[in-house]
Amino acid sequence: MKGNRAVLITGASGHLGSAIATACADDAWSVAVHYRSAEDRAERLVGEIRKRGGEAIAVQADLADEPRGAERIVAEVIARFGRLDGLINNSADQTPVAFSDLDDQDWQQMLAATLLSATRLSSAAIDVFSPGGSIVNISSVEASWAFPNHAHYAASKAALESFTRSLALELGPRGMRANAIAPGLIERDGLAADWPQGYNWWKAAAPSRRPVTAGEVAAAAVFLLGARATGINGVVLPVDGGWSASARAPF
Repeated sequence: MKGNRAVLITGASGHLGSAIATACADDAWSVAVHYRSAEDRAERLVGEIRKRGGEAIAVQADLADEPRGAERIVAEVIARFGRLDGLINNSADQTPVAFSDLDDQDWQQMLAATLLSATRLSSAAIDVFSPGGSIVNISSVEASWAFPNHAHYAASKAALESFTRSLALELGPRGMRANAIAPGLIERDGLAADWPQGYNWWKAAAPSRRPVTAGEVAAAAVFLLGARATGINGVVLPVDGGWSASARAPF
């Protein structure tokens, strides 16, 4: 279904991003599917959304290395849809590296991919938002709970959550909102085989006894993005099957 609202989703060619894009389209948003290098996947997703009766375009930018890329793709969205009402900052780098192996370039690359991409796009988006505009930043439970070999990733997500709260304070008087989602472990094909120890530990520790699905995270994003959540501003919503609320003990 074609809608009268438009949303830009970064990193939309990936597993979670494509689920969010599909859910937004099903909720009658016109969707701009951002990708960095996976053009084939992005165009395939656009085709799938159009087959379902939705409206979608693909936009490309390296948001970490192209400082004006955010302004460029926002202009592309306006040129195609005539408006921009929502932004979901989903782009991130999740490469695990031991702290002892991290150098300045690793930290800078992570912050650029996860935090600066969001700040740049948020700045470009709010310049064209009307009142009612909404931003949803995709964080992680790792922003608050440590995992080994993810120091730079966790720090970048913690910064993203702090940015979300500060942004909400500034956007609220303008009739706009900013919120974040902190997903837990997200199910995907092959996850149990690729990481059996972690997968089994998560199932034992989470009250839901399973990872969450990309669709469950996407449903939360659509809710926070839209008019049903107009009273919610500056929150970080865990979508983790209760993992963050438990003692995370396997008994």
